[in-house]
Amino acid sequence: MASNRKFAQTEELSRRPARPADYAAENGALLRLARAQSKPRARLLQEIADAALMLCDAGSSGISLMEGLGSQRQFRWLAVAGLCAGLEGRTTAWADCPCRLVLESGASQLFVRPQGQFPSLRFPGVDIAEGLVVPIPTDTGFVGAIWVMSHASTRQFDLEDVRLLTDLAVSAGAALTTVDARETSEESERRHSEFIAMLGHELRNPMAPIDSAIGAARQLCPDNERAVDVLTIAQRQMRHLRTLVDDLLDAARLRHGKLAIRHTDTSLNEIAFDAVTAVKHHIQSRRHALRLTGLETPVLVRADHVRLSQVLGNLLSNAAKYTPIGGTIDLAVQIAAENGDPQQHGVVVIDVSDNGIGIDSAVQPHVFELFAQSARGNARAEGGLGIGLAVAKRMVELHGGTISLQSEGNGTGTTVTLRLPILRSSDAPSATLKAPQTISLAPVRVLLVDDNADALQSLGMLLELEGHQVTLCGSGREAIQLMQETLPEVAIVDVGMPDMDGFDVARAVRADSRLNDIMLLALTGYAAESDKSRALAAGFDFHLTKPLSLEKLQQLLSNRAEGKPLGLV
Repeated sequence: MASNRKFAQTEELSRRPARPADYAAENGALLRLARAQSKPRARLLQEIADAALMLCDAGSSGISLMEGLGSQRQFRWLAVAGLCAGLEGRTTAWADCPCRLVLESGASQLFVRPQGQFPSLRFPGVDIAEGLVVPIPTDTGFVGAIWVMSHASTRQFDLEDVRLLTDLAVSAGAALTTVDARETSEESERRHSEFIAMLGHELRNPMAPIDSAIGAARQLCPDNERAVDVLTIAQRQMRHLRTLVDDLLDAARLRHGKLAIRHTDTSLNEIAFDAVTAVKHHIQSRRHALRLTGLETPVLVRADHVRLSQVLGNLLSNAAKYTPIGGTIDLAVQIAAENGDPQQHGVVVIDVSDNGIGIDSAVQPHVFELFAQSARGNARAEGGLGIGLAVAKRMVELHGGTISLQSEGNGTGTTVTLRLPILRSSDAPSATLKAPQTISLAPVRVLLVDDNADALQSLGMLLELEGHQVTLCGSGREAIQLMQETLPEVAIVDVGMPDMDGFDVARAVRADSRLNDIMLLALTGYAAESDKSRALAAGFDFHLTKPLSLEKLQQLLSNRAEGKPLGLV
């Protein structure tokens, strides 16, 4: 190694007159470098190489960073500019590279006619008169080097080039540290999101057969009151578990700005009814008195029905959770007039109030943050992930509204207020408001496809108890054959199957005109918008998440029976 040191001729620099400094050009280059820190790592490195080429008036320039350990160490040219541009990605062995001498000495080095001593620098059509190499420092040591080359004997580097390159190297080290930390964080966030999505999927897979088995068991023993009571508890806890899984996925979407809403013309009355229905068991179990005001007449809105119902359900659930048994919960709706015309320019104001334990003033500024688990005094034992209010806040903001919370402290109750500019004009067309009814349908022929035997058997039994004629199938290829032979009215297909997955099944079915009348339902543990889009693109009519909601299925079948266009639900 030491034998190569004689090829460095750094002392030659002190005998050369230094050219005048161009601070304006240098400042401009450093400013561009600072801006490049917000760009991907590769772009940042290229900005550094371009700056070195320009400031040193070089023929070529580049960044060489260390890779590997021990005998596997090498340098990789990650950014190159000038005559040698196009050589990005090239590697040079540790022992056969001028950069090694620079890092070992910890100082800049000048190499005159380096190709004679370093075979790794011999490129066709490239003559290197001399090269100046400077180490790139970071808090953890040198990570590589920045270098410039001249390709003509008339261009010689001097101490001004050393100063410029050294300043660039310091800036490069700091920038690389910042960008590497950011990209490491982004990679960690990406892996975290993938893990959450996979966790949601893996949790839903066992939840589905358990939920179906509980539902089937309740129908098999309707006269056994004690068994029904126990199974009702199990069903209620399964519903709670599903809510927690949904909250986890919403948290991942919220962190990455992927929460989305879909506006439709709907009724706040129906939104509120759905929210109350979702948490009714919780309110009843704690013997709360729930009062609804302001919904005596239709309140027409343009909103995301499902998401706004989720927000109200979350607020009602929180109120029930943190209100002692026998307490009172109020959901009040008002139309606040603006510009003197409440129907055209008003906002909907929704208050969810309780006379529960209240919220300490020190905690209130943080209740809408993700994973804020101590929202109400010492009630952590009530459970929850601290996600619901953060998601609710974002959902309200996506509707153009605001959410706020008021509590005078412990023991004084809490009021959460939504202000939403979603009111529709009273003369806008609207569907007739009808109280939800229990849907009663004639039995249909159902093909159930899933490679999970437990999920297949339990859901199949539940559907049979609902009166449907069910055929079970454990693979995609068998499913296509059965559809061609039996022509089921509905096929519920698990997406994640080996050999031939649900997407392939859907595409094969839609390619066969004889199967056009089959309603295809994708059933999966994945609930992202991209998963839904992929299912619809493959040919499914709907994308449903596990465990299957019988109410949702009945509604889909009802719409189909009434000839309503797909996509209304």
